[in-house]
Amino acid sequence: MRGSIQFKESTGKYYPVIYDNVSKKHKWGTGHRSPREAERELRSLLHKYDSQAISFGRKDTFSAVYEEFDQLVIPERYRSEGQRRTIRGNFQKHILPVFGSVRVDRIQQRDVQRLLHEIRVDKSVQEDGETKRIKVPASPATKHKILQGLNAFFETCISWGMIGRGENPCKGIELQSAPITVPEVWSEEELAFFLQASAVRDSMYYLALLIMATTGLSRSEACGLKWSLWHDTYFVLDQGVDAYGNVTDMKTIFRKRRAELMPYVAEQVQLQRNRQQMIARAILEADQNPQYVLTDDMNRPLKADAISKNFKKLCRHLNKEGADLPDIPLKNLRHTFASFMIYDDVNIRIVADALGHSRTSTTQNYYQGMAKKSMHRSEVLNIGNRLFRDPLEKPLERVQ
Repeated sequence: MRGSIQFKESTGKYYPVIYDNVSKKHKWGTGHRSPREAERELRSLLHKYDSQAISFGRKDTFSAVYEEFDQLVIPERYRSEGQRRTIRGNFQKHILPVFGSVRVDRIQQRDVQRLLHEIRVDKSVQEDGETKRIKVPASPATKHKILQGLNAFFETCISWGMIGRGENPCKGIELQSAPITVPEVWSEEELAFFLQASAVRDSMYYLALLIMATTGLSRSEACGLKWSLWHDTYFVLDQGVDAYGNVTDMKTIFRKRRAELMPYVAEQVQLQRNRQQMIARAILEADQNPQYVLTDDMNRPLKADAISKNFKKLCRHLNKEGADLPDIPLKNLRHTFASFMIYDDVNIRIVADALGHSRTSTTQNYYQGMAKKSMHRSEVLNIGNRLFRDPLEKPLERVQ
């Protein structure tokens, strides 16, 4: 391994250059104004190569580096199992087929931009009564997630010495902002009708749906509720359970938060505890000491996917009987709860705490459409109260 310092007239900078027997010449970094600084970096790089801390050749292809990134970085950087699946899926489905055989130091910003422009995802559409899957351009949100994963990958390459400082091809790329839409929610009357319907109350999933609709908990958070953190009128949240049954960390991992329960909901939670004890006494095969609050008729924890599927089934059943409930996914029960708080002019900090957002800006960005409508309505009412507080004693005289 040998190296030298090269001066480039177009930039007026000195660059450390390294030569190896496999992949020839490698120019390093963004350059230096003085040859002494370039020599200092060259000595450091040669030392790293001699100690095998970094290497070029077949080992620095994107796919080879990703294998190490997958093993060493993803488990530490992404705490949630769902986040790990998402980042790995994006790499395997969209990124590795394009960059897999390319050396990481050869990928330029325009290559990343072309990748993001050409990404296509599957979408289900109805044609002639049949469901078909077609390829459509990725949404801005999907592109942002892919770009974030690529940026983390190249920042790791920089820290491992595979590309120079300032050579991250993801830097400076601007994407179209994801459109902020107001999520479809139920009114208070629609939610009350749903929760009071006999088909829902008799369902094994009633308590799960009741807790989600009255606390704003996500599906994962509701499945992670444990008796050890039950305090008569509230739960302390410290974990979630994903669709695969894996325990996941909370989004706001730096602190625990409380899920306050309405009196009626607290009563239903206590009834659930009694029900579990009855099942344990009656069925020897059932879990005799269930840790989780939401369980089935054998005291086994409810699966998150089963809650979503049965929510849809219950909605379809009620609509067949003439309920006319809007078709919303399970997660929109959380949005429904948030909408009630926003329309009641609850302080945004309290709304953020209830939903588990670490920053109020997250809450404001997501629910700004609701907040604007609420503020507009409140202001109209305030102006109306001022204008028509007292009846006019005399009618206005027409101006001559």
